[in-house]
Amino acid sequence: MNGLPPHNIFQNTFSPQPGIIVRHIKIADILEFVLSSPLDPNYKKIANRYFGPSDFKIPFLSPRELATLNNFKAQKKQIEWLCGRFSLKTLVNETLGPDSPLSNTPLSHIQVAYQEKGAPFLSEYPDIPISLSHSGDYTAVALGEKGQITMGLDIERIGNTPDAAFMKTAFTRQEILHMAPTPHEIFRHWTLKEAFLKYIKMGFNENLHRVEIIDNQIFHHGKKQMLNLWSKTIDDRYILSLVTDPPFPPGNRL
Repeated sequence: MNGLPPHNIFQNTFSPQPGIIVRHIKIADILEFVLSSPLDPNYKKIANRYFGPSDFKIPFLSPRELATLNNFKAQKKQIEWLCGRFSLKTLVNETLGPDSPLSNTPLSHIQVAYQEKGAPFLSEYPDIPISLSHSGDYTAVALGEKGQITMGLDIERIGNTPDAAFMKTAFTRQEILHMAPTPHEIFRHWTLKEAFLKYIKMGFNENLHRVEIIDNQIFHHGKKQMLNLWSKTIDDRYILSLVTDPPFPPGNRL
């Protein structure tokens, strides 16, 4: 993988369906792997800091990305952003393999851009679908090995049962009626909803009540969507969900 040594931070990599690779990594493990010196233990609560090339053991950010990193106002946001970039770039480099145009590309040359509504894509290879998310201790990324597929990924920490105001804002009455009233199920439904919003490349530009998760199926503007929904619990404290196109029939893949 572009000269990086094998390491157990990459072990949580799997394929929930053919052609899609998902990876989740603890942010603390990434920081230990890439930073030249430890961060302030209270970094989540303090202002940003300056990062230069010498702060990294592995040069995976371009000069433009370093400028973006240093423009964030909070160190917590800086760390989440750089860990997402590292996770995505290493997955791209590793997954696409020696036959890919990216196989010999330095990590710092793998660039991410954004569509009008905020959906990310690889600048040089926009047909390769990607999705990123982070929450609490984890960052997660997904990659489609081929084009012609759309997906959205979300990870969230499982919190306490949300209050009635949140439930009313996040879900429709029908969703609530069909949902087990446990934190695990509420946050699973929430991550599936967020993953779908990324799938349609709208994010929170779409009204939350126009997307319903009922009986493990997605309805958008009342119309059932023929999509795959997949969720995984991590450390009993996080939910990772993915929404994708169904697998291609045999012989229909590029």
